[in-house]
Amino acid sequence: MAPRIAVYGSSLVSERDPGYRLAYDLGAELARQGATVVTGGYGGVMEAASRGAAEAGGHVVGVTVELENNRGPGNRWVAERVHTADLLDRLRHLVIEPDARIALEPSPGTLTEVFLAVTLMHYEIIRVGSLVLLGPQWLDFLDANRDVMRSALPCIASARTVNEAVRIALIASKLPR
Repeated sequence: MAPRIAVYGSSLVSERDPGYRLAYDLGAELARQGATVVTGGYGGVMEAASRGAAEAGGHVVGVTVELENNRGPGNRWVAERVHTADLLDRLRHLVIEPDARIALEPSPGTLTEVFLAVTLMHYEIIRVGSLVLLGPQWLDFLDANRDVMRSALPCIASARTVNEAVRIALIASKLPR
């Protein structure tokens, strides 16, 4: 069975932003490596990762939520839509169920997913080390919040490149829960 890798990131990233290309490349590489890409299903980073994966021949799951019905059914690259009734159910599909997670551009939603993943790893509900923070902005974030994040650092992997993030996520996806 293909590993399910969730991709988190801001919905405000446009096609002109470097973060869009990074997410596109991430989705494409995950698909080339045989992973199913799971995103929040809407725009920005979620769209870019979905598009990259779909255009590389991969399977994309988009997890949408009733609260956001005004945004429509999700981006056009989603092959399988999981529509949830509320945010807590959406988080279950985006954070608990995937085999690994990769976070890109920070936003309030992304930070929610990252902190929930860290908390669940702390309690060994999800695989320790199954969260990868991709990009230098995360190193700045961790450094600025080192006192708060000190106990979380053993649970988190960081990567500077798409290939490194994919390699780490795929390894983590095979570890026992």
